[in-house]
Amino acid sequence: MNIYKNVAVISGLDPHRSILQDKLLRFFSDKNEKSLIVEGRPSNDISFRQQGNVDIVSHLDDSDLAFVIQNADNIYCRSGYSTLMDLYALGINRATLIPTPGQTEQEYLAKYFAQKGFDVMMQWEI
Repeated sequence: MNIYKNVAVISGLDPHRSILQDKLLRFFSDKNEKSLIVEGRPSNDISFRQQGNVDIVSHLDDSDLAFVIQNADNIYCRSGYSTLMDLYALGINRATLIPTPGQTEQEYLAKYFAQKGFDVMMQWEI
């Protein structure tokens, strides 16, 4: 498994997931650092593709996901409850949370976890 400077986990439903993915692709491309986007689309087979310096994978097994997250310098994720609990379970207390605009639960969780030391980036800032 590779080590990435930036890892983004963007599970969720379309169109929100696709919109965020497109924004993150541009954001990571500008950084010119080895980056990974985990789409969070479980299926029987893992799909993988590259776009410049960004690897995009449909999903990862739990152990592989834990490895890339624990070894990344920067973690980006939507601020859904299950994602935050996954980070907490891995002992991760740093990430940039990107709530989906208009989804009050995600916005509330992002504000709550910001008080715990997490960064929050709104989608229009990407």
